[in-house]
Amino acid sequence: MYTFKAISAMEKVLPAGKPEETAAIKSVRGLKGERVSFQIRADFVHPEDGRWNRKRGYFTLRSPLRTATRIARVGYIPVMLPAYPDRSDEDYISKQPGLYPDVLYPVKVKEEMNFDVYAPTVFMVTVDIPADQPAGEYPLYFTFTLGETQKYSLKVTVQVEELALAKNDLIFTQWFHCDSIAVYHGVKMMSKRHWKLIESFIKTAARTGINMILTPLFTPPLDTAIGTERPTMQLVKVKKTGDKYEFDFTLLKKWIDLCHQYGIEYFELSHLFTQWGVEKCPKIVVEIDGKDVKEFGWHTAAMGDLYKNFLSQFLPALTAKLREYGVAEKCYFHISDEPSAKREGDYENYLAAKNFITPYIEGFKVTDALSNVEFYQNGLIDIPICATNHLEPFMEEEIEERWCYYCCGQGEEVGNRFLAMPSYRNRILGVQMFQWDMSGFLQWGYNFYFTERARQPIDPYHNADGLMAWPAGDPFSVYPWKDEAIESIRTVVFYQAIQDRTLLKMLAEKIGPEKTKQWVNQQAGMEITFKKYPKNNAFLEDLHDKIIEKLLEK
Repeated sequence: MYTFKAISAMEKVLPAGKPEETAAIKSVRGLKGERVSFQIRADFVHPEDGRWNRKRGYFTLRSPLRTATRIARVGYIPVMLPAYPDRSDEDYISKQPGLYPDVLYPVKVKEEMNFDVYAPTVFMVTVDIPADQPAGEYPLYFTFTLGETQKYSLKVTVQVEELALAKNDLIFTQWFHCDSIAVYHGVKMMSKRHWKLIESFIKTAARTGINMILTPLFTPPLDTAIGTERPTMQLVKVKKTGDKYEFDFTLLKKWIDLCHQYGIEYFELSHLFTQWGVEKCPKIVVEIDGKDVKEFGWHTAAMGDLYKNFLSQFLPALTAKLREYGVAEKCYFHISDEPSAKREGDYENYLAAKNFITPYIEGFKVTDALSNVEFYQNGLIDIPICATNHLEPFMEEEIEERWCYYCCGQGEEVGNRFLAMPSYRNRILGVQMFQWDMSGFLQWGYNFYFTERARQPIDPYHNADGLMAWPAGDPFSVYPWKDEAIESIRTVVFYQAIQDRTLLKMLAEKIGPEKTKQWVNQQAGMEITFKKYPKNNAFLEDLHDKIIEKLLEK
């Protein structure tokens, strides 16, 4: 026998979890156009005698919202490094190696599958409420048929409110790694098959809330060991004759059109200089005398005459094309990722690079991830993207467009999306970004399926930490599966975070931003900061429904 119940989408059910550890829910609530989520948990009732035989079975669904509903089975991922021992707090599900729930395998109605006996069987259910759905209560009737004789029924109600969810205005990017897609699937870079896979990953990215995408003008100089290279992903073809360069932007236009097809609005242009120091050039392949030559890379200086000559021709040609394609106002340039004022040479190198490129990109935005406020204070950058655990000095500055990011180093005090973290540390960011007027968020690992510095590829189903380089989950949020990218618990929960922020923005339109922030702090019983916030799922779920109630007040 089995028991079935609906539970919160924010629960992470461990393989040895007991049924009583998760509370049952009967309904979820949302606005028109909002995505609501919950999970269904099935537990085997252990017999006092007899064999523990798992069952083969399937489910059916009857509902007016059936076509708007997606169902996935929660899968477990082995984790060796849940957290850095020296850079973590105690607010983790566990800091021991083990199996953690994350990947969401799509399943269909009447698709036969195993229902486990040694661990819970869990399904994630998401319902995208149509924008024109009339207000009311809509039941979802699930029937689970196991074996030849066992049938179980479960009803969950979706309460649709009269209001419609406003358009999200948070700019959200997770770095999109095209080479990971090709290497994992064993296809040639930029082949027809590769482009089809890229399209599937873009489609899933848009579904997870990503609306800005890292655009590889040239192979991005990110997470690459010095002297090595990652597979060439270069959207701009370059031909050189003497000292003159010609540029073919055909593939860049194809990329932009593909992103627009799935609602991606913003483009972050790959970094013009190497990571952590602005010392060298990205790998750029150039056709010279009919042959493809790696003219730029680790062997060429960032501020050498050769590269400056190249940039002086490339940047005017690029910016002209971006204006022609109608995306100039939605493009952000990068100079170098994570420069540090504390590392010798970084500040001076960054300043030199910034001063050189500025005349060529007049009117375009420039942004980079960094943690030293001096870069902003001294005019090196207009839009700093600061780590969530180093934000305080930046909050004291009058920055028009505020961004933040987290990665492997943000495992203590602040929220993050590691596999071993409870979901509230993932979802809380939506509230925090509203409370502190953040307009953009960056995370480096949408689909990085390599070890540290891209030294070798990994299988994300068996290695979520890059061979113990980062806390598990940091390098990717989606998984490659057949011909597409599939989601995780973490992408579902973070989408809830984005919607929380949108709901708060709607409330701010109604009662005012400061009054809304004060009200949120009252609900939390504290002033919410990036390091201080309620540490439980219930606060965020209750807050979501309370926001809706205030929006509905006459």
